[in-house]
Amino acid sequence: MSDLPLSDVSLLRRGRHHTLAAGTVGVWVLIGAGVLAARALGAPISWWVMVHSFTLGVVTTAILIYSTHFTEALTRTAGGSYRGVVTRVALVQAGLILLIAGKAGYDWGALADFAATLVIWAVLWHMAVIWSHLRHSLAGQFAVTVPYYLAAGAFLVVAGLLGNFAGRGVGDYAGMIAAHSRAAIWGFALLTVLGTVITLLPTLSGTRISDLARRRSTRALLLHSIGLGAAVMAHILGSPVWAGSLQLLVVVAALLVLQPVLAEVLGAQPEWSTSAVSVTAGLLWLIAVCAADAVSTVAGADPRHVTALLIPAFLAAGLLQLVLGVLLHLLPTLIGGGRDRVVQARAAADRGGMARVLLINLGAVSTLLAETGPARAAGLIMLGIGLLAHAAFLLPAVARQHRTESS
Repeated sequence: MSDLPLSDVSLLRRGRHHTLAAGTVGVWVLIGAGVLAARALGAPISWWVMVHSFTLGVVTTAILIYSTHFTEALTRTAGGSYRGVVTRVALVQAGLILLIAGKAGYDWGALADFAATLVIWAVLWHMAVIWSHLRHSLAGQFAVTVPYYLAAGAFLVVAGLLGNFAGRGVGDYAGMIAAHSRAAIWGFALLTVLGTVITLLPTLSGTRISDLARRRSTRALLLHSIGLGAAVMAHILGSPVWAGSLQLLVVVAALLVLQPVLAEVLGAQPEWSTSAVSVTAGLLWLIAVCAADAVSTVAGADPRHVTALLIPAFLAAGLLQLVLGVLLHLLPTLIGGGRDRVVQARAAADRGGMARVLLINLGAVSTLLAETGPARAAGLIMLGIGLLAHAAFLLPAVARQHRTESS
């Protein structure tokens, strides 16, 4: 190791970092799937634990890692040490584990308070780093999407505080939890996705980045933030019909930037790799579920029933399919080792990819047919197999690439 040039040492360190990051995300995918299976078999595990294993364990971990990477690339600022990213991710892992331990049932205590504080602190630190990169940006053309990450982080902080307040009995519990979940889902997760795909989806599909989407991005972010902020407040105040109506502005804002992106991709001759298809399908699921959630709320449907019906499609076919689809393309690139090794790793991770994508999306459709019953169970099984298969092909491919680079 000591005989290697400095650049090679840096590349090896980067490879180890991103292999560890992928492993952390993969472990939470496995834990979440295990919790889901155990709960389906009758184990006394709360729905809360299952959902947060995916949302905090998989999604938040991946967002903290890769939104930092995208920010550095879009602003053309130096990345520096990985120590800060690793520490922030470790805070989230500790917070999630303590949250699960401190809220094993529905009681909220001092341990859960401390755990929520760890997660909130990690996100605030993440936002400060993003802001620092944006202030020192050397490029303005694509850095215009970086504020999406700042707004996303702000919504997650709000979501954490609302969940904490609800656990402590502040306000109407149902309204506070509805506000908490919408701020986290349509604020943190969806805004991060939208800020990323404007440039990433064209890269995955080998098409041109849409100038129109880039020009619309700031207006769309303002509309999204105002609409969702007002919807969150309406939930807190116990006005779900208003909340659902205002949430439709989120759908409009998303379509404002996604329409030119998808038009550019579909109007060209895209390279429909597993990554590109997974990300496109995940995007469409997220927008569809957001619209369905808003319309159902306006119609007066029971929020818990709506959430229970939509959560597999949102989490598995939307967020997790999209995150794993991005990683299928991104991880081999970040680990590096030369063009040939990157291509080989992508090819290994891509084997049978379309079958996995089909399984995930058919499974999601099946879960929407009923809240219980054989169709629902079959859909959950298909979702689980498809997502685990994505990870099963991805992780060995990048681990083998990393070992080859280290040797």
